[in-house]
Amino acid sequence: MFQKKIMLPVTLLLLFIVTQLLSGCAVMRGAAEGGMAMMEEPSMELVLDRLNTAAAAADIAHTCFNEVAVSDEVTWPKDLDNIQKKDIKPILNALAADGAYAAHGGIISPIKAHIALAQNVLYEIPPDLYAPAGSCYENGEETIINGIYYKINIEQTPDGPQIKITKKDNPSLDEIKRAIDQYVKNIFKPGECKNKASILKRKGKLKPQPGSNVYPGIMAALYDILPNGQEIKSAYEEYDAVNQKVMALSDEISMLNKDKRKIKSKKEPEGPYKTIAEIDEQLKIKKEELKSLKEELAEKKNILTTELDKISEHKGEITDPGQLKVLENIVEACKSIEGLLSDSVVLTTVAIAKLPTSIMGLMNEIQQLTNPKPQSSGLFSAFGNPATGQAIQMAYLPLRLARLRYNAGNVADNIKTIMDVLKNDISLLATIHSEVSELIDIETAREQS
Repeated sequence: MFQKKIMLPVTLLLLFIVTQLLSGCAVMRGAAEGGMAMMEEPSMELVLDRLNTAAAAADIAHTCFNEVAVSDEVTWPKDLDNIQKKDIKPILNALAADGAYAAHGGIISPIKAHIALAQNVLYEIPPDLYAPAGSCYENGEETIINGIYYKINIEQTPDGPQIKITKKDNPSLDEIKRAIDQYVKNIFKPGECKNKASILKRKGKLKPQPGSNVYPGIMAALYDILPNGQEIKSAYEEYDAVNQKVMALSDEISMLNKDKRKIKSKKEPEGPYKTIAEIDEQLKIKKEELKSLKEELAEKKNILTTELDKISEHKGEITDPGQLKVLENIVEACKSIEGLLSDSVVLTTVAIAKLPTSIMGLMNEIQQLTNPKPQSSGLFSAFGNPATGQAIQMAYLPLRLARLRYNAGNVADNIKTIMDVLKNDISLLATIHSEVSELIDIETAREQS
């Protein structure tokens, strides 16, 4: 009883902290995340949810570094770490709708809220990490991603198929039920993209970016603007080619290990190798190949880093105001991407810390999800009355159970995603951030002299 008496004021205080810190820096988000986790009851559902969100943060960071357009007019580099408070409440309501955090004595993860908001800044429809690889949205398909409802319509026009996306942060109960029913049916289906005009679910759809000097990514901008851009391009392409081989071979090894586990559990493996001895032989060969590739990758990375370290040496060689503005936006982008990577590390750390106390209660959690009792609609309820909030949370139970099962089987892939991005991107980002910042400072000082 005493615990219940103190939980409400503490929860309200934490809610206030969340609303204040979501627009702050990654360090403060991390501190808030740790505080939230301490208040929660042990829960494998939340451990696995945080790990999946950590993978999403790493994936967004990688996309920002490699795919999101930069220009002299883009705002996303600043927007990612400068979330407006008017944007916070709708996403908190949306994330809280499923009741997962409330069911375990907590409120919304502040980092998860930041990741969801970051996705809203960058995407018309965000990537769905629960979707099977290779699957696309079908015409008329409804879905829910991070509590936001989307409906995809593909219209045939004289200019070809046009995709129209309907988005709602406060959908009706019927819309939620239809979307969840479709989602639960699709989550374990093999991926298949029937309509080539549609959107690949795991990739999502990025927003177009404005500007007169638009580049398809940070590296492309550096290639064009910097005096040693072509040298950087050559070094990066060689590095990236080897890195792609490393990731592909790592995936092969991962699949071989999965097949090995299937044989041990007396299930049919998916690959051509049907015995543990055959798989072990292939694993030995593949691991030797991987070792050699990683040594080559380290060499290519050293060459690339050497070229990046030369950026600040080109004093006074960039005079175009538009190009200088692009470089300023790249510095801001690096800050925001580093924040996303920090988010990923914090969530992974919190998940690992909570794992030992959570694992014992897994079966009880599954039982609660399969034999549910109505929960409180929560602090973030925006559904008019508690009964509506409870009905929505009950409708979410099949999705929560499906996510739990999916996340449990996807732990290794999520950790791999996180580690791949951290290993490959963070040091390059730090170098670009430092060198371009120094170059801009040099140019600014030159203009003012």
